[in-house]
Parts: sequence; C-alpha cells; structure tokens
Amino acid sequence: MTDPPFRADLFSGTARAYDQFRLPYPQALIDHLARTCSAEGVGTLLDLACGTGQLGFALRRHFGGLWAVDLEPDMIAVVRDKAQAAAVTGIRTLITSAEDLTAPAGAFQLVTIGNAFHRMQRETVAANVLRWLEPGGWLALVWGGSPWDGGRPWQAAMNGLMAHWRERVAALGGDRIPPGYEVARQARPDLEILRAAGFEVTDTETFRHEHEWTLDSIAGYLASTSVLSAAALGEFAPDFDANLRRELAPWSVPGGLRQDVLFACDLARRPPAGVSATTPGTGWPR
Repeated sequence: MTDPPFRADLFSGTARAYDQFRLPYPQALIDHLARTCSAEGVGTLLDLACGTGQLGFALRRHFGGLWAVDLEPDMIAVVRDKAQAAAVTGIRTLITSAEDLTAPAGAFQLVTIGNAFHRMQRETVAANVLRWLEPGGWLALVWGGSPWDGGRPWQAAMNGLMAHWRERVAALGGDRIPPGYEVARQARPDLEILRAAGFEVTDTETFRHEHEWTLDSIAGYLASTSVLSAAALGEFAPDFDANLRRELAPWSVPGGLRQDVLFACDLARRPPAGVSATTPGTGWPR
C-alpha cells in the first residue's frame, strides 16, 4: 500500500507562527542525537522538512555543515533570515521535497525529520536517506511537542474543539488530511518501512519537558499547523480563534494550562560497510 500524497502547500502562510510558537526540542534530545552519531563537528547534517530550523539550528554546532530542506518557500526564508541574523555559516538551504531532493550518496552523518515523516512517501524517502547516509550514519525521526497530547481536562476540551472545526472545514472540501492516511499508517508503521528499506532500527527514546501554555501560545501553535491554520480555516479563522479562547478560558489561570510535554525520536542506522540489517531493534498530524 502506497502512502496517499499530501498537498504541497500545507503550511503556506504559517512560517512566522511556526517559528514563534513551536516548542524547541529539549536539550537532552539534542545531546542524545549528537552522542548517538558521534558528531565531532566535521560531518554533515541533513534536516529534511526542516520547517524554520528547530532541529537544524539546535544541532548545527555538532556538525561541519548543514543542509536545510523544505518544500515551503516561506519556511526556508525564515531559515535564511535566522542564519543571517545569527551569523551562522555552513548552511545550505534548498526548497524542494524530500522525495525530489538530489544529494550525493554517502554524504551525511545524520538525517533528521521532525514531525514530518508521516506526510512523506515513506518508502521513497527511506530508500533515499539510506543511500544518502554514510555507512554507519543515522536517521532520526523526531516528534512531539503538541499542546493537545495528554489527558488533562483542558486538553480534552481542546481535542473536542479541534475535531469539531476540522469537520466543519472538511464539509466544505478543505480537509488537509488525504483519504487513506490512517489506513496506510496502520498497515505499515514507520519502523516497519525503515527495516524493509535496510535500516537497523533501535528503540524509541522519549524526553519530557514541563511547559505552561497561554491562550495566545496555544492559538499561535494551532495557527502553525497544517490542519487549523488561517489558510486551512479560511473565513472561519476568526470564529475558530474566538471559540478556542472561550473554550479554554476556564483554565487560563496560573498553572491551569500546564503540560508535561512529550518528545521522542526513533533512531535508525545505515549498517556499517560490510554489515547488513538483520536484527531489528525492539493522532493529529502536525
């Protein structure tokens, strides 16, 4: 079963909200990635579907160079602005999809994909990444950091509201999730696809971070998503924002919107030269 294609402009108009309101990845996660791939400041990092560079900039000091790749021109524009403002060098920015990227074989020590592998043609990208990695190089599927993940009352209210508004948008032909998405993910989980491509897959590592949201930061986060951005909501955007604030208002007191935020990464390695991968390791689209 092939993955259904997502539209190419999913995040159009969201780049500034994405950069401002998406939570940074925990330093423990960044350190874990650098240790795992034995980064010593000389290899090259490829950040696929990089967004505004949350992973790429956090890891940049551990590598000699960085390729930041995203399909959305607005995202890459923010990456370029941030690199220039911080005088960060050694960054190559490219506007293209992970499926269409052209890169040399064996060029990268680490490839990262943050909250995005589920939107890709996963078999194609897995095969590409295996070829682009140096022998023994690593792929990290990183995910997490969303305010609606959890069982607190305000998160239950938020999930109900999001479902209601997605249904309203879908009824007018504006749903951003293609038919068959959930079926494809269940039929072939990410790690199964990586193993079939030839990767050695290790355990999932999880990281937690205590965070307190505000009504503004939750609204900003949702404005950065593919499914409830201003472009996705269209004329309903002001009504959605008002509804969100009204629904979450009872919890908008100090400590009321606190979350134990979960981040995680699935790590997979291209086998070293002369070794084959024979021993496998043990919601809402963003």
